[in-house]
Amino acid sequence: MTRKHSVLLKEEKCEGCTNCVKGCPTKAIRVHQGKAWIKEDLCIDCAECIRACEYHAKYTQTDHLSQILKKKYPVLLIPPSFYGQFSANISAAKIKKSIKNLGFKAVFDVADAAAALSRKTLSFLNNNTGSYISTSCPVIVRLIKLQFPDLIEMLIPLKSPVELMAERVEKKIKQEKNIKADIFFLTPCPAKLTTTERAIGQKSSFLSGAIGVENIYQEIYESLSEIEVELESQDLITMATIWGSEGGEESILKSWQEINTLSVSGIKEVKKLLNEIERNNIPDSIRYFELTSCSDGCISGVLNVINSFQAHFNLEQRIKKIVKQSQTKNLEKSNKDDEYYNFSLSQAIKADNLSKLDNDFKKAMEKLEKLQKEIELLPGLDCAACGAPDCKTFAEDVIHGRANRSDCIFMLRKQLGQLADNLSALANELPPVMGSKKEEAENDS
Repeated sequence: MTRKHSVLLKEEKCEGCTNCVKGCPTKAIRVHQGKAWIKEDLCIDCAECIRACEYHAKYTQTDHLSQILKKKYPVLLIPPSFYGQFSANISAAKIKKSIKNLGFKAVFDVADAAAALSRKTLSFLNNNTGSYISTSCPVIVRLIKLQFPDLIEMLIPLKSPVELMAERVEKKIKQEKNIKADIFFLTPCPAKLTTTERAIGQKSSFLSGAIGVENIYQEIYESLSEIEVELESQDLITMATIWGSEGGEESILKSWQEINTLSVSGIKEVKKLLNEIERNNIPDSIRYFELTSCSDGCISGVLNVINSFQAHFNLEQRIKKIVKQSQTKNLEKSNKDDEYYNFSLSQAIKADNLSKLDNDFKKAMEKLEKLQKEIELLPGLDCAACGAPDCKTFAEDVIHGRANRSDCIFMLRKQLGQLADNLSALANELPPVMGSKKEEAENDS
């Protein structure tokens, strides 16, 4: 069964604290009757709710290793960020061999496709005018589709490194072994798992699935001490491994050519930037935007094991080691292997048109009028006590029948006050037969 999202909810663990509501960048979460629920058409699988939830009510369920290894020819793709999970003293060759020993038939570095994509990106920018946004982070693409549809034309029409590598590996194994490989991605975040079911700019993904780093890390780590590799194959990985942290793509591009780029990480900061781009407040001289949802790039993915500070250090040390071994700071700018990649997206990226109050124009106008009246009635404090992230969103929920006005504690207090006043007024208007004995005595005198 196709799963629409990878961020899931365990209602029995939810305490209704609203931390997830206030932290969701697309206002996709509500709390009703003490339990959270996710509005699926607004969710972009950014995992901010997983980070915010102290009760572990939000989670991601990736493919299980035992099920993956039952496949006829399972292959694993390693993201650049994964090498940040290990000390630079543990070679990439050792890590790959450990993964193969688990039962995978082959292991490939997504960084190789990232290097090819960087070369293609630079070529694209040199042959096209205007400014473009990277499509490598699926969260950012979904955010733009949902909340910044006018910026869709700025998304560079190139596949992500993961899809590029998956497509190439599928063809390679088919040609060499005449076998259809089951290609899985070692994912640091839920968004890339969602992509396996709901590909962006493609009819379908070239991936068979994804396994979270946290679900395989321990098995790899425990077996490392028993693995030996030849010295000459210690660190056969590309400089594009720097893609694993914030600004990695930008660094590669600038190492080849003087070009104005801007790297921003963290979903809140990215939203601020997109707002500025939409308002034309960003100089046209900036040709390329590298935007990532996680605060320090993919090494901050919620499915990683090592904290992002240590991971950043590990990755930085590994890159320095590669530079020292290769005696060059630049990644090779031309590569004959690039011809084996199909960079172009097969489908146009389209907006998620969810802003309408109603498909019927007349009803939409009526709802808009009601919405404005509801907003005027509300206190405008955006306290989230009602279970919605802010008063405007709560007003929308009211007019759509998803919430009641009394769910707002300030509105409830106002209603209770009015009710108390009405009861007090009624008490002074009781008929004589219901009056007190004191009142009857005073009337007799």
